[in-house]
Amino acid sequence: MRIIGVLVALLFLSGCIDPVAEEGRVFTLQTLDRAEDAGANYSLKDNLSEGPVLILFIGVGCIGCKEWTDELRSTHQEWMDMEPPLQLVSIERYPSFESEEDVALEFGTPESNHYTPWPITLPSDEDPIRKYDDETKLSSTVFEYYGMPGTPTLMLIDQNGVTHWTSSTYYPNEGSIAEIKTEYKEMI
Repeated sequence: MRIIGVLVALLFLSGCIDPVAEEGRVFTLQTLDRAEDAGANYSLKDNLSEGPVLILFIGVGCIGCKEWTDELRSTHQEWMDMEPPLQLVSIERYPSFESEEDVALEFGTPESNHYTPWPITLPSDEDPIRKYDDETKLSSTVFEYYGMPGTPTLMLIDQNGVTHWTSSTYYPNEGSIAEIKTEYKEMI
């Protein structure tokens, strides 16, 4: 009988306990070092100081990644003109199998099949995730922290470095851009 009483008390008290707020995470990764990348390294923390960031994990052989890139390119400038801007960054997901040259050829220039006018990063499998507040290296890698994402995966990161939304479709559809805009508006 005592155990039942304790369980009932715990049930009622569980709503009174504040959930632990997720701590933000950031990274600094090498880029293709194009004008669009704004330097040889991309700092998520620096970019979050300007506004939320939409991450797109890409692969050279990923058809969905190419379609997402093309779809996002059509809204990129509009999003950059919002206050605060919704910034994009592509993260090459398969550095062990796809070279920098492969990524540049597919996504890197206006002549590319799927030109990307926002930063493209080229992480290694070992690049660490860092704490948002002081950028202390943590034991997990960027890929591990984000759940070893497949491609394409999109994640909307709020200005505190916390993942606010993750995509659920391989290909963009009629409602994809509207869904991202809705999530952005709810977040800011």
